[in-house]
Amino acid sequence: MNSVVSETYREENDIFGLPQEYKGLKLYPLLLKELHFQSLFYKIFAYPKKYIKLEEIEKLSYLKYMLIAVQSVVNKEGTEMVRDLCELLGHITKENVDIVSKFDKDSEKIEDLIIKVKIGDNYYSEEDFDNIREIVLEQNGLSIEYVESYIPDLEKKLAFVNKSSDLDMKDEIFIFCCLVGMNVNEIEKYTLYQFKEHFDRISAVKHYEMYRPLEASGQITLKNGEIKHYFYHSKKRGRYDSILIPKDDFIKGNSQVFNS
Repeated sequence: MNSVVSETYREENDIFGLPQEYKGLKLYPLLLKELHFQSLFYKIFAYPKKYIKLEEIEKLSYLKYMLIAVQSVVNKEGTEMVRDLCELLGHITKENVDIVSKFDKDSEKIEDLIIKVKIGDNYYSEEDFDNIREIVLEQNGLSIEYVESYIPDLEKKLAFVNKSSDLDMKDEIFIFCCLVGMNVNEIEKYTLYQFKEHFDRISAVKHYEMYRPLEASGQITLKNGEIKHYFYHSKKRGRYDSILIPKDDFIKGNSQVFNS
């Protein structure tokens, strides 16, 4: 989280599903039942940019990247990205949203194009949009670091590892309801953040209850460590933590090679 966002971001708001604020603008978290806006959220805010190693792309703000570079790939003559961005931001802010652009100094170069997002009666710059994007990602359980760590080759390996448990949102919702003994209508107003955190914790409880007795009785043995108790401080996981081996564990497991 960058320093500008961290000054005003309130993590406790995410716990209780309250909006975050940026320059007086309220940003509301997405709810579990809002599947259409979830789709727009991932499409607009979770599109990786840094892995494209092109100087002209790296220089673009994320707003220009979405509305110009990505739009040209989706449909060079279309305006889908503007439409979807305005719809998503309008839902998140509960305000009317419009995109305003003009060239500076009679220039037609992309770097001289000024784009602003009008939300309600206020205008927000490209830099403001970067901060708004970071806030929206955070309050909905993602982060800039997670999105921008995208690596195509690792993404394929992750998909291969997860193919036996390739759950979609529908699967997760009904599994969660079974685990906690609630019906779908009782959790429809969960935010994405609340659902993710609750699901992770109840999964940890069930995992511990299932495997800890087997470990204690010697019926199963872990190669490293022991079954983690569900009383733990949750930390954000990296995008590929489930398939990458920590450096210390790798060296320990190959000590003979490194010490020869």
